[in-house]
Amino acid sequence: NELLHDLQKLSDLNGAIKEIFGTQGQRRYLLVFQNPSELRPTGGFLGSIAIMDIKDGKIINLDVPAGGSYDIQGQLDQFVIPPTPLLLANKRWEFQDANWFPDFPTSAQKCAWFLEKGFGTSVDGVIAIDMNTIVALLHFLGPIFLPDYGVEITEQNFIPITQTIVEGSRDTGSPKQFLTDLAPIILEKIIEQLNTAESAFGLAAQIKNLLDTHSILLN
Repeated sequence: NELLHDLQKLSDLNGAIKEIFGTQGQRRYLLVFQNPSELRPTGGFLGSIAIMDIKDGKIINLDVPAGGSYDIQGQLDQFVIPPTPLLLANKRWEFQDANWFPDFPTSAQKCAWFLEKGFGTSVDGVIAIDMNTIVALLHFLGPIFLPDYGVEITEQNFIPITQTIVEGSRDTGSPKQFLTDLAPIILEKIIEQLNTAESAFGLAAQIKNLLDTHSILLN
C-alpha cells in the first residue's frame, strides 16, 4: 500500500511539473538561485535570477540579468523601509533581501513585488533553487558540454567550476554570465525529459526529493 501511495504521489507530481512547465498554455516564472553559503531565512542569498517564459512545453524566452539580483536594485525607484531588524544592515529594502520571511510563500510574494516594481513585469509563480538542485539534476541529466568555456559540467565539478568562473569574471561586470549560459540548457533538457515517458517518472522522483529537502521551493 505504501508503494502504491508513493507511486500515486509521483504521478501527481509529474502532472504538476508538466503544468508548471506550461505543457498547455503559457506561463511566466521568476527563478531565484539561493546561495546557502550566505544564509537567509528561505535558504540562502538571492544571487542569480531569471525570468522564464514557457509556452506549450517549450522555453520561448529566458532573461537572465548579468548582474543578478542587483540589476533589479538598480531599477527600483521606490524607497521601501525594511523590516526593523534589517535596518541594522540596510536602510532601504530591495530585492536581494526580499526572502526575509521563513515562510516561503510570503517571501516569494515579496520577490514578485520587487520584480514588478523594478522591472515592470509580473509572474505566475516563483521558483527557488540552490546548488544541490543543480548537482542533483546533473546526476539525472548527465554531463553538459559548454563549448564557449571549453568545459564539460558534471555533478562532481559543477560547484568548483562555477565558483572559479564566477570569481574570475567579476572584473568583466558579468559575474553571472556562466549561469546565464548554463541555465537554458538545463531547462531545455528538463522539458525534454518530461516529454519522454520513460524519463518523466524518474525526473519526478528526483524533483520530489529536492522538494522534500527544500532545495527547491515553489509558490
